[in-house]
Amino acid sequence: MQTLDIVDTANGLVRPDDRAVKETDRATAAAAVHDAMASGALPAQEGRYRLNAIEQARTRAQLRHALRGVRGGVPPVGLTTALGVAGGVWLVGTLVQIMVWLVIAVVNGGPDGPWWLYSAVVGGAVVAGIWAVNESGHRRPGGDPQSFQLGSSSHS
Repeated sequence: MQTLDIVDTANGLVRPDDRAVKETDRATAAAAVHDAMASGALPAQEGRYRLNAIEQARTRAQLRHALRGVRGGVPPVGLTTALGVAGGVWLVGTLVQIMVWLVIAVVNGGPDGPWWLYSAVVGGAVVAGIWAVNESGHRRPGGDPQSFQLGSSSHS
């Protein structure tokens, strides 16, 4: 159902850590644990415990918990928080502006120019940029959003 897709998308922007874990998320997280074990930053027994927790994780918040203290694998919490705040402000702001625009159309007997589109498009572009950087931490092997570069197709 399309309405459900819109609600899921909005929820993913406002509460990104509540999204369901996908296999690519698990693979990226497991790569970060294996890297930490290989470098000696994480003992083997602790690494096995974390790998099990990654396999059991159902949400990105649980994945973040499993990777506490391990570099990479999930984006920094500040970036995820920024996505939630920016996404929420953008969604609510756009909806309020559309409602005001509709009220003005009813009062004036016809719609005014769609002035709300300016902030909706610019705000959407900002949220999309934050989302892309946030997702890079879940999608690239050894994903480290702090090293994200626009246009780069590989992670060094």
